Amino acid sequence: MRAQGGLIAAASLATALAGRYVAGRNAATRHTVAGLDRKLTDLGEVDSLKIMPVVERLTRGPGLRGEAGVSYLIKADDLTLLFDCGLGMGRGETPFEANARTLGVDTDELDCLVVSHLHLDHVGGAAAQLRHTFSLGKDQPVPSSLPAYVPTEMEHPRADVCVVEEARVLGKGVAVLPPLERMLFWMGPVAEQALVVNVRGRGLVVITGCGHPEIERTLAEAEQVVDAPVYAVIGGLHLPVHAVGTPLVAQAVLGNPNWAWRPINEADARAVIATIRERGPGLVALSGHESTPWTIAAFDEAFGAKHQALRVGEEISIRAA
Repeated sequence: MRAQGGLIAAASLATALAGRYVAGRNAATRHTVAGLDRKLTDLGEVDSLKIMPVVERLTRGPGLRGEAGVSYLIKADDLTLLFDCGLGMGRGETPFEANARTLGVDTDELDCLVVSHLHLDHVGGAAAQLRHTFSLGKDQPVPSSLPAYVPTEMEHPRADVCVVEEARVLGKGVAVLPPLERMLFWMGPVAEQALVVNVRGRGLVVITGCGHPEIERTLAEAEQVVDAPVYAVIGGLHLPVHAVGTPLVAQAVLGNPNWAWRPINEADARAVIATIRERGPGLVALSGHESTPWTIAAFDEAFGAKHQALRVGEEISIRAA
């Protein structure tokens, strides 16, 4: 009887998860982004864009710490912003704090902060995710009254939090796009926003966190809102293909947008590659925090010298044509 009860409970749980997944996937498919019709005709352009990975899985070399999170320091002409906060691993100094010190990153110089989505590897850890907030580390406070643009309801005792509902200009040539929704089988729905920078004579540089929403939707959204071609795609695309035997098994399972028995596979990666190649990009820089060696090799093969894996301390610089 006890075994039978266990089977019934397991079947009920599986049915509930399947029902939640179907409902969430249908809702994400029907999701219409508020403010998508608003074109940013006044966005403007920048002459210089610099992206410094402060937190990534891969590092440039000794003295820098890698972790399965993301945080990029972005300088677009006179605007300086931080994109995501990392994972915040360890009991002592977090990788963000250690790398920021080594790289000379001064958070007091930030004009704003952008959080791509409410997952622990982008908001500074599990505790921050549970509290619907974000953190840079135990000894690294967020600057007081810093504008923070988030894709869902979040709060912070020091920052000036703004929930993004429509395309929003952060500075000349820089905007955050309206959040897109995606249903993940185990973790449930997630709303994620991307950042775009319009570089004069080049086009749009699209910067993503995990890239949970389909890349076709993200790029189409950028092109529609800004009405400019995509020049570069930088960040995560959530493609932990062949994750068994790598440190990315958790990302592959928990972040899977497919049915539980259908992992993210080579066909998914090739579809993403094809979508990006259609734009004829000048640069593709892939995050290693959720990309397996197979994925990085596939992007190397597809884009050649136009592709690079993001590494802590290895700055990407894009100048006007």
